[in-house]
Amino acid sequence: MGKCQDRVARAVLALAVLLLLAGLATAGTAAWTWWGRTREVHAAQQRLSRQWPAGVAQPAAGVPERAGPRRAAVPAPAPVTMPFGAPADEPRPGPAVPLARLHLPTLGVDLVVVDGADDAALRLGPGHIPGTAPIGAAGNTGIAGARYPGVFWALNRLRIGDPMVLETRDTWFVYRVVEARVVRPDEAGVLGPPPPGSSPLLTLVTCEPRLSTARRLIRQATLVRRDPHAGPRPAELA
Repeated sequence: MGKCQDRVARAVLALAVLLLLAGLATAGTAAWTWWGRTREVHAAQQRLSRQWPAGVAQPAAGVPERAGPRRAAVPAPAPVTMPFGAPADEPRPGPAVPLARLHLPTLGVDLVVVDGADDAALRLGPGHIPGTAPIGAAGNTGIAGARYPGVFWALNRLRIGDPMVLETRDTWFVYRVVEARVVRPDEAGVLGPPPPGSSPLLTLVTCEPRLSTARRLIRQATLVRRDPHAGPRPAELA
């Protein structure tokens, strides 16, 4: 009986060791993939920064970027879905073109924004969410970013009243955070248009918690002013 119990104990121990090694291997692979993605995003941001502002995309048709008393028209409604769904392995068609620069001075973050919020786009940096208002237009402009260091890793540290600044070729758009929340992945209403007569919104979206896509971390800001790009940098960036 004693020998039988010893064999069982050794078998259980061997199985536990195998399970531990398998877990470590899985965790190591995930960590390596995450670190590789982080380096990929940082390298892409360096390339895009060198293109700015020469490579900046033209403003959308009918959406003036220059400051002025008139607001750009809200684009026609389009289906909006929250980002960070199933990964897309297909390469992006053509080279990425910068749309704007996103400055989050509270976090010391300065990022080039590209078009799109699928997996391929988010490997380049933060991306404009399709179906939301174009950058510089009235409405609610959605920008998604992966929860990587140097991107939206510390987005939770943005507080009510903190500034966000979108820089285009012609204009500095200065926003102030008015809402901080966590929502379910299917709560796309947070990307919907503001009430009629309200100031334009900028909504940043990332994953919550870190290293998970279980929920979405939201920081929403309202436009407080437009400054011409030819003038001085906004005081918020000093």
